[in-house]
Amino acid sequence: MSHREFRPEKPSDWDAVEHLTREAFWNVYRPGCFEHYLLHILRGSESVVEALNELCLEDGALCGQIFYTRSQLLRQTGGALALLTFGPVSVHPDHQRRGIGTELIRRTMARARTMGFPGAVITGDPAYYRRFGFRAAADFGIIMEDGSSFPELMACELIPGGLGSAGGRIRFCPEFESVDESALLDFDSRFPPKQRLKLPGQLI
Repeated sequence: MSHREFRPEKPSDWDAVEHLTREAFWNVYRPGCFEHYLLHILRGSESVVEALNELCLEDGALCGQIFYTRSQLLRQTGGALALLTFGPVSVHPDHQRRGIGTELIRRTMARARTMGFPGAVITGDPAYYRRFGFRAAADFGIIMEDGSSFPELMACELIPGGLGSAGGRIRFCPEFESVDESALLDFDSRFPPKQRLKLPGQLI
């Protein structure tokens, strides 16, 4: 029986985490992926909540990770509310469907509550994230900064009443807004070659 361990991410893990994330997301949402590059450009950013970034290892081998950043809810009533966003959540393809992602999310959300964060806003599959208490962000009056809304924009109160009812526009950290495709390709050239495939179900 394998031994599963969870521990905080350290700077010495960064390279291995980027490799893991590339394996987890390759050809899933687009030909190739960009999630490993997103982690890379966020390293050292004040937006990152390092105390919540956690790893999962099985028999000493890295197989899962979760990554947190700060976001802001620009309230309709004025002012801004500090919130959390997590993602990417990466599980190596050989270890998926074993509850690793679920445990990473549950463990770190519980810790976020003790740290006093009132809520979290993410983008993801509603069918998956409802199990963690996420609902449509629109239920809280939360929309994107550009005024748009869609089912995958989801929110969860970490503290009862933490998101209130005033609503507002969510501002994610700026690195999420766009990816420099040229810089992505240059960064990805440092990794072992993999074939980029256009597959059914991809978003791009």
